[in-house]
Amino acid sequence: VMVENRRGVLARVASEIAEAGSNIDSITMAEDRAVFTNMHFVVEVANRQHLARVMRALRRLPDVKKITRVRE
Repeated sequence: VMVENRRGVLARVASEIAEAGSNIDSITMAEDRAVFTNMHFVVEVANRQHLARVMRALRRLPDVKKITRVRE
């Protein structure tokens, strides 16, 4: 998830993930130029529809600029 580097954005993103019924297993973050931060979340989802619901919830946040699914 690429977000604008602002105070409280991690809390807002984590809250949306929880509200969508998902649990966060881990987070890693890296600043990308001082304006943006890349957050890598490992989340628990029941199925692809649940993942789509989580991603839609995050896209509604004004601080979120880009969401990418990474398969490991």
